[in-house]
Amino acid sequence: MLIRSLAVLVLALSPVAMPLAATRPALAQAQQIVVADLMRATALDVVFSQFAESIASSARSEDISTDEIFLKHWEATANRVFEADKLHERLARALEGKFSEDEQVVLRTFFGSEFGRRMTELERKAALLGPAQQATAIARGEEILAGAPVIRATQVDQLMELVSAEISAAMVGQSLRALLLGLSVSHQQGQITVPWQEIDTQVQAMMPSLLADIGHTQRAMMAYVYRDLTDAELDRYIEFLRSPAAQKFYAVAAYAVGRIVAEGMADFGEAFAARMKSVNV
Repeated sequence: MLIRSLAVLVLALSPVAMPLAATRPALAQAQQIVVADLMRATALDVVFSQFAESIASSARSEDISTDEIFLKHWEATANRVFEADKLHERLARALEGKFSEDEQVVLRTFFGSEFGRRMTELERKAALLGPAQQATAIARGEEILAGAPVIRATQVDQLMELVSAEISAAMVGQSLRALLLGLSVSHQQGQITVPWQEIDTQVQAMMPSLLADIGHTQRAMMAYVYRDLTDAELDRYIEFLRSPAAQKFYAVAAYAVGRIVAEGMADFGEAFAARMKSVNV
């Protein structure tokens, strides 16, 4: 998944009731297989892979504190709370039971096709780029866009309309909350409290400019990742992304990721404050 973003939908989706208790294990297992396949196909199975490291390293990289005790507690808490395997498991559970048989057929048919597998490979490679590689890819994407013909620029714009930047925005927003949390806690002694209301007010004020940056970055990344596709191939992908099944899948996924990182950040704040309180007593 090349950081998807669809408008957050209010999705009151409930698993279909099963009349026979004896059938539940088999159906549950079938759903787990379907979700695992879709997460692999869309790179959602690696969406959290670098998040813990990003949060853990931020206190040092952003010079929040030079206190080694503070930094060690920060890193240990981040690595525990944002453990990728656990977050991916939560995402899988959030996706189970959300899609009808017809929707599953549409998704699995596309991602099981030769073209779908090619798209999966492109997007998984992009999702696993390290920070330095990402910077190089974005710079190359900007160059591509600068010289892109009208049709390619229009296709990238269409992709932006379909996928925007919701997952990326959620992760950036929560990373910013973590930095502001660190700055607040680093100046406290004794009883440690997390001023979430103050932090969220600051985040809200800063997000518009960050969202503009995210949009610019994502547009460049799209141009880079899809650079070797023909116009006809990219049109084919856009047509799939417009399908109701794809729209619903990415909306549900984006909503779930947003909830997971938000709840995780709340847990991180409380756990880190508790650690620091024990040190400061």
